[in-house]
Amino acid sequence: MYLFSEKEKINMQTNPKEKLMYDIHAHIIPTVDDGSWSLEMSYQMLYMAYRQGIQKVVATPHSEAFDQWPDMVMKCAYELKEFMQSKLPEIELYIGCEVLCRRDYMKNILEKLHKGIYPSMNGSPYVLCEFSKRTTVEEILYCTCGLQSAGWIPIIAHAERYKCLFTDEKYLNMLKEDGCKIQINIDSVYDEYDETIKRNALTLIEQKQVDFLGTDAHRMNHRPPNAKNGLDFLYSHYEKEYIDKIAFGNAGQLLLI
Repeated sequence: MYLFSEKEKINMQTNPKEKLMYDIHAHIIPTVDDGSWSLEMSYQMLYMAYRQGIQKVVATPHSEAFDQWPDMVMKCAYELKEFMQSKLPEIELYIGCEVLCRRDYMKNILEKLHKGIYPSMNGSPYVLCEFSKRTTVEEILYCTCGLQSAGWIPIIAHAERYKCLFTDEKYLNMLKEDGCKIQINIDSVYDEYDETIKRNALTLIEQKQVDFLGTDAHRMNHRPPNAKNGLDFLYSHYEKEYIDKIAFGNAGQLLLI
């Protein structure tokens, strides 16, 4: 059984009603990708998230998991939902997918989205899109345009990590004007060690380009669902109405959760 560290215990002492967040990006379904190792760990991660103000979570396994064993992923997802309903009914789980988008794979991606092999975000038109670290602006634009042409609305996952988007402010403006949505990881605004990524995240906040927050939680010993520091920082430094929107308002409206 996984044991909480002293630091994790402190993080979990936050009053869950003090801050509110809907996490639209979490690798919380056990054993299906590089996220949670077990049902027990998933429970501990969700309990930790709840204690920090997260009330709703979209589970977003990597698309590779659905490529390999789609039936098992959904089976594990519903088992986790049932387990959490009995253990911690205050937190609600929804299903999505973090789709790895590549120019040469778009035809296959669109087919799998159409067939439901890749779940959209809670059955909505929104698709959480991930790109490789070496992606280019041209590839991002190509993939998002392809999704939009097929009726989907791309959400760029952890956009602060794609350094190519920050070489010229026109690129992010182009994506937003085309209707793309932006998600950043909540720990990027405060706990991120890479100063470039942190600066990118704060730039997106300051320009009000962000639409959603997520933890991108993976495991208790690697990127646990730490939201407290980031939420405290955002509410202390930025307009509450805007932070409310990106923390839970937009997700509640657009993803119907």
